Amino acid sequence: MDLYLFGAGASAAEGAPATRDLFPMAYRDLGPRFDPRVAEVWEFLEAVFQRPVDGPDAFQHLPSLDEVISLVDWSLHVDQGLGPEYDPHRLYRIRQALEHLVCSVLDAVRDRRRPADGPHARFARALAARSPGSYALLSLNYDTLLDDALRAAGLSPDYGLEPGESPAGPLLLKLHGSLNWVHCPACDQIAVLREQVAHLLPRSAGLACGRCGSRRLAGVVISPTWLKRYSPGRLTRVFEHALEAVRRARRIVIIGYSMPPADVAVHHLLRRGLLTRPQPEPPKVAVITRRPSETVVDRFRRLFGPDVDFDFSGFRGQA
Repeated sequence: MDLYLFGAGASAAEGAPATRDLFPMAYRDLGPRFDPRVAEVWEFLEAVFQRPVDGPDAFQHLPSLDEVISLVDWSLHVDQGLGPEYDPHRLYRIRQALEHLVCSVLDAVRDRRRPADGPHARFARALAARSPGSYALLSLNYDTLLDDALRAAGLSPDYGLEPGESPAGPLLLKLHGSLNWVHCPACDQIAVLREQVAHLLPRSAGLACGRCGSRRLAGVVISPTWLKRYSPGRLTRVFEHALEAVRRARRIVIIGYSMPPADVAVHHLLRRGLLTRPQPEPPKVAVITRRPSETVVDRFRRLFGPDVDFDFSGFRGQA
């Protein structure tokens, strides 16, 4: 079985921003009249880092989004504020506003793209000629670029959310959640919708849980932070499917992902799967990326051995 692991670089091939570009893209795409939650983020950045946020260029002198979210997460973890204006209660609101900003930017990107001729579409069409059981897809991206491409190619992805069911289509295991998933805290149900709605939540947006009727729904997005919390609990099933896919894989193709050391959960998943394989021979590992640093190349070789195959042309839909 082939296992494909999609990182942010795969989505960047179709115009999605890297983490370092999320703030300036948000200022360009969501302004100039920002909704109150986005405006609250800019006010927070000005107050905490004491620099004006007056245009996309301002973010050259500010920390990236993952650094900001990590700072907020640590403050909440130790139950301490950030200066006189931001106590933990207000920081919790800022945390929600930062997640809303991420989801809103990625939703705006989806509206601009051309799915019929992009690399995800070419990749999905190549998979359509194969048996769904001959491959599995892991994704660390919240966007629905891959989901939409699979459906356009006539494939219905199975997200591995339901227990005890054989996959009806190709497994698409989104380890960090998805913009089109909604979670009901009342009954722990995760529903998969056709549209990206995470940026509309926690407002009801006319949505109700199909199981218990609750309108207090939340998005399922694991934000870019150094203190990742893999909740709700039903994502455990997604990780269990992913672990089994690593164990069975004869080839692992890593697309647009640099295996950063902060992603400990992903490192643990891959290493645990490789150490508990039923067959002794290791899988072949291929990495598709663009302009990697020597540090990244060395990291892959340390993790997977010297025989990693590199394709530095970037993601073009190759399967």
